[in-house]
Order: sequence, then C-alpha cells, then structure tokens
Amino acid sequence: MNKLVEPLPNNSRLAEYKVIKHLGQGGFGTTYLCTDSNLDRKCVIKEYSPHYLVERKSNGELREKACRYSGAYVKGKKSFLNEARSLAKFNHHNIVRINRYFEENNTAYFVMDYESGSSLRDILSRKKDLFEEQEIEAIVGPLCEGLKQLHKMNLIHRDIKPDNILIRNNGDPILIDFGAVIDLNDANIDVIATPSYAPIEQYDSRFPQGPWIDIYALAATIYEMIAGSPPPQAIQRVEKDYLIPAREVGRGKYGDRLLSLIDKGLAVDPAERPHDIGEFLALLRIDNDNYLKSIIRGLSEKTIQHFLNWASPNDGLYADEFVSFCICFPIIDISWRLGKGSPTKELFLSIYRLLDHDILDRCYSNVLKSGFTNYKRNITLNTIESRIDEYSATYLLDRQAKEWTYKLTRQQCARNCLSNNTSEDFEGFMNLMEDVIDRARGRVKKEFEKTFRKVEWIHTPTGWKKEIRSFG
Repeated sequence: MNKLVEPLPNNSRLAEYKVIKHLGQGGFGTTYLCTDSNLDRKCVIKEYSPHYLVERKSNGELREKACRYSGAYVKGKKSFLNEARSLAKFNHHNIVRINRYFEENNTAYFVMDYESGSSLRDILSRKKDLFEEQEIEAIVGPLCEGLKQLHKMNLIHRDIKPDNILIRNNGDPILIDFGAVIDLNDANIDVIATPSYAPIEQYDSRFPQGPWIDIYALAATIYEMIAGSPPPQAIQRVEKDYLIPAREVGRGKYGDRLLSLIDKGLAVDPAERPHDIGEFLALLRIDNDNYLKSIIRGLSEKTIQHFLNWASPNDGLYADEFVSFCICFPIIDISWRLGKGSPTKELFLSIYRLLDHDILDRCYSNVLKSGFTNYKRNITLNTIESRIDEYSATYLLDRQAKEWTYKLTRQQCARNCLSNNTSEDFEGFMNLMEDVIDRARGRVKKEFEKTFRKVEWIHTPTGWKKEIRSFG
C-alpha cells in the first residue's frame, strides 16, 4: 500500500495563509486548518497531493515519485484547478464556499470558508442511539438541494461520506471537501474512490459517469445512519451481494419509503438507481407532501367546526369566503414555519398546489349543512389562490406585533366574509375569530413539529446531546 504524502508542518506558510494544523488526508488530497494573515480569520485549505504519484520534499514541495508519473500528475493538477475555478463561482447555503485557488510547492490549493460545527462522522461515533427518520431527512434534504445545483453545473462531488458532511452549530448541514470533484465535460476522469461509499463506476471510468455516483454515496451514508456501519464495498458486491438490505436492517424502526429509497440508491447497477438528485429528493419528500396535505385538510375542517360550535346560522356570512380563509390559514402558517419567518410567494404556491377538490368539497359541505347558506360564488381552487396574498400579508404584519391577536387578519377576514348588513355582528365575529385563529395556529404548530422538527446537536461534557428547537 502506498504511503500517504507527509503533510505540511504546523506554522508553514502558503501564500498569505499560515497552517494551524493538518485536518486530514485522503488518497488524493490533504486538508489544513489555516489562518488568513490579511483578514485575520480561519479558513480551510485543500492541497492536491495524490499519494500514489508524489512525495514531499524537505522544503515542502511535492515531486513525482518517478518520471513516468509526471504526465498524470500535471494533468491531475490542471483538473484540480479547473474544478476549483468552477466551484468558486458556486454559492449555496449547504455547499462549502470556495474563495480562491493558487499554485505553490509544485502543486495546487483552493481556499474554503471555515465552518464551525461537527462532522457527521464525529456525531456517529459519539451517538449512542440511531438517528430518527426526521433527523435523517433534516440532514439529507438540504444536502440534496445543494447537490441539485452542483449537478446542474455538470460537477460531481464523488466523495460524499459522513466525514465530509458538517453539521453547523445551528443544525444546518453543509457538504465539504471538494478534492475529488469532477467536471462531466472532462474527457479524462481519474479513478478515485472511498471504499463503502463509492459505486462500481468510480473504480472504472469506462462506466457511465453522472449524478448517480453521488446518489450511491448519499444512500451509503444514510445506510450507515440507520445501521451503525456502512455497506460493504461495491466491488465486493458485484459477483455476490453481501449487503443486508436497508428494508431488513431498519424494519420496524423506519418507514418503508425511506428504506426503499436507500436500497434503490445502493443498487450496484447504476441504471437501477434514481437517475438524478431531483428524483432522489422527490422520493425522499413524497411523504412530507402527503403529510402537509393531510395537515391542511384536517386543520381546515377543525377550524371550521370550532367556529360552527359557537356561531349561530344566519345569512350574513358568505360560506365560500369563510371556507377560503379556513383553508388559507394553515397554508400561510405552514409557509411561515417552513420559510423561517420569511416565506416566498413560490413557497405559498407550492403548498397551495397540494390542495385538491376533496378538501374544498368537504369543508364547503360542512358549512352549508350547518345553516350558513349564503355565498358570493361557487368555491374553486382559484378562490383559495386569490386570497393567499392578502391573508399572508396581514398575517406577517400581525406576527410583528407585540401581542399576537391577529387583528389585521381578522379584519380582512371580516371584510371578505361578512355581508354589508351585518355590521352589528362585526365585534362578535372578530372576538370569535381571535379564538379560532389562536387554536388553529396551535394545531398547526403541534402537527407540523411531528415531522418538521429542527434538530441541533450540542456537545456537552457528557457527550453529544440532541436538542429539538421550536419553529415558534
């Protein structure tokens, strides 16, 4: 086995950077924690140092172990710089930021943001119990969003594993270490693989290269999160597959959807895996969409029923407008939670698109049967969409008030729902709707946090502690 390249000693200089310590090594690169002398802040630097081609000289430079390696080394260094150049243009919250690249010591380097937190590997090694399904999705979902953008640039990470996934102190995941990244437009692709996380095509570049490489590694990482150990190497699975399927490892602990997705992602044959990260992400989230739909349906009906328990039937309430509000509210409140207080129009609409006529028919029927038979128009999905903007605007303004009485939202609801000849009922309607909205918000919060909890890992003197943060 080839000896790894000797890392640079502490306090070494690289351009304007000073090496604090060596962080780790792989078969093709060495990573250092450094200080930027100009900006007086920490950063991480990746060095191109393929151990099978080069060795370290006493002055810190790298040299080829033999003349026959010269061409491969020069070509690899060029690819390393080209990919760093592409990544420097890339900016995503869940992908580490590359700030610059340079050549020194007869090799190449790129400089990345320093992110505080703990690697998923560290958490796995210290964690006493297995990850819950919601915790897995809280990590994997955002990483998929970052990978989706990376793959659009024809870049493949090729080294996804727990060591290269950092969990920030606030719980957000970020993918780091891009020393193995490739551009699919490059005709010459080096064979680089991390056992247990690399599919067979990473061992032989004659296999088709594409996003399914990262999908395999991502599935292998999730497998380790539910099994406690990674799957066997892909090349050992070709003739006889010794992998214990995720559906057996996680039976009774995890849902069939997640287990099936892991097994699909770990298929030895690339053609049997999800074709791209968008497909993988859709399969990961399909139950979340169904769950959101069920929340909206259930809470809309409960909100209407709570109102009907206290309101006397009369012709002053427009049934279609009232149903519209009761369906809009959970959409808006869920959007506020998913958007962390700043939901976008697209987020509102993406949740709105989960609706079907069954929700409208059931809610509208309940209101009509209770004796509120007056209406402006026949209710449709377009009725709901037309009201989302105005209710979301008043709701977000109400959230900024010291006391959440939702006065603006209730006033807008009254303007839409009450006929002109019911001014004497205005105060009674406003008072009842304050209780209706408050209870509806509480129900949304309770149901929402069952699936969409924010997980943070905190290191204490006694070990790693999982903390669930509320969305408010």
